[in-house]
Amino acid sequence: MEIGGKAAGRSPEGGAREEEPREDGAAEPRLSARERAAAGSLALAALALRLFGAFHYRFNSDEAQHAHVAWGWTRGLVQYRDLFDNHTPLFHMLFAPLLAALGESARVLFWLRLAMLPLYLLALAQTWLLGRRLFGPRTALWGTLLTALLPPFLWKTVEFRSDVPWVACWLGALVCLLTSPSRRATAAPGGPPRKLGRFFAGGLLLGAAVAVSLKSILMLASLLAAAAASLAYLPRRSQGEEGGSAAVIGAAACGALVVPLALVVYFWRRQALGAMLAGAVGHNLLVTGHGAGAVQRLLVLCAGLPLLHLAAARATRATRATRLPRGGAGSAAEIAPRLVLLLVTGLYLLGVQVFWPLVTAQTYLPAEPLLALWLAHLATRHRGGGLPRWGVAVLALAFATELAVDVNKGLLRGNETGPQTALLAATSRLTGPGDPVFDLKGETIFRRRAFFPVLEDITREAMLQGRIADTIPEAVIAAGACAAVPDSQRLPPRGRAFLARNFIAVGGGSLRVCGKLLLGAPAAAGVAGLPFTFTLEIPARYAIVGRDGPARGQLDGSDLAGPRTLAAGAHRFTAFSAPPYAIVWAQAVERGFSPWTAAEER
Repeated sequence: MEIGGKAAGRSPEGGAREEEPREDGAAEPRLSARERAAAGSLALAALALRLFGAFHYRFNSDEAQHAHVAWGWTRGLVQYRDLFDNHTPLFHMLFAPLLAALGESARVLFWLRLAMLPLYLLALAQTWLLGRRLFGPRTALWGTLLTALLPPFLWKTVEFRSDVPWVACWLGALVCLLTSPSRRATAAPGGPPRKLGRFFAGGLLLGAAVAVSLKSILMLASLLAAAAASLAYLPRRSQGEEGGSAAVIGAAACGALVVPLALVVYFWRRQALGAMLAGAVGHNLLVTGHGAGAVQRLLVLCAGLPLLHLAAARATRATRATRLPRGGAGSAAEIAPRLVLLLVTGLYLLGVQVFWPLVTAQTYLPAEPLLALWLAHLATRHRGGGLPRWGVAVLALAFATELAVDVNKGLLRGNETGPQTALLAATSRLTGPGDPVFDLKGETIFRRRAFFPVLEDITREAMLQGRIADTIPEAVIAAGACAAVPDSQRLPPRGRAFLARNFIAVGGGSLRVCGKLLLGAPAAAGVAGLPFTFTLEIPARYAIVGRDGPARGQLDGSDLAGPRTLAAGAHRFTAFSAPPYAIVWAQAVERGFSPWTAAEER
């Protein structure tokens, strides 16, 4: 069920009135100069924090993974088939041209973050539009500002991640489905059928949301359940007033199918549909329950549903108690869209807590603007006009809390982007375009990954349970990968042990390369002519170096005269000078990387 929102009040002569209509039929005065000044200051604070965060807030591993997949599209690789990913593909396909234009730069993630700013502003504009049409301009303003400064929303939308356009698509769909630009969009009884364009557009945005994130399934379920549940709260005479026709449902459904079907056809034609289903769907189904146990989830459900029912019943009490004309202020035509918004907010939050297997901070993003609008609505609801004192106190406390958390997460932390930037710079200097690299999720961005699955929580959990084989050693050897990211607890035991045996940190520790320290018998330490026996598992071109430069001696019975290609197996080196020594991937030495620099910095 969809009911259009309110239009701004007009005078009989057509001029703008000084007051805006409220949902209770009273007039809402225009914003005072003090309110406008406070709102402007908060908007500037949000923008300043946002720009600061783009260049200083620590990088999340998902950002590099998304960028790596987008880079794959710029190289003619097909997502899922040629490189692994567990997200739906629309986000990466849309941003691939931008990544190609930016080029391979150590600072590419900063510019990709800036590309999220228009989407953040779009989400705020949609929040304002939703609030303006359903509640009024004052609620819209303060709800939008609460959203703009809300710490999870502000900092997660700073990041280059698919959740940013996901939220924008969701809010845009709600604007299309729950509001109308004016009452004139509503056809009179017996008149011509209403235009279905906005319902088709709303469905199109919902389909795009699914193509950006599979978490949209929970949103869609919540929206459908909210629309169905709203029928139980509205008078029977009002349920056929608006938008429940087969034409409306068909328009929204057709719109919702456009983007997903286009993507299915695209990957099918490239013989990658099975790979897409395995990566975007099958891999995510490997996750087992996280967070609260079954009993706690049941308690949340048993407590949440009655509370949501009470809130919905209160919201429709005036409609049930009075007999207002169809479309009149306070009638079902006014209450229904707010009721659906209330129900979809509550049902989505309950669904996340009770049913969703892996909950992260970004899972809540679609509900946060809606919660902010409801809080602003409660704080600004006042029959006498203006903001009530208790409402001012509530908003002041909310904004003070948000700013305190934002400053602590941003300004007080300083610049936390160094490690990721250093990794990209080191990778670019150490490796060439054709050199594969072992990383966890694609954090080297511009290089092919040696191990196909991404090593995040789902993969690691499945590996520990034996549902995904730990074939990291075989993959690294088969790919001939001689560069790897530093050690991490995300690595499974077998792969982690293999990398520790065969890789050594170089150049300050941003990367590891194949090699190892050469250790002789302790009693002979420091003695020239000391033999070193070592075993290699990765065949490659190696150099043996000491602290002062290339080593002198004999390798496998012949004089060492520079880097040499060595097979896997046991080797023997006899030094002509005192240790220590290290055998290192020759390309690293030739490009100025040293294992001793990394060891000294540790």
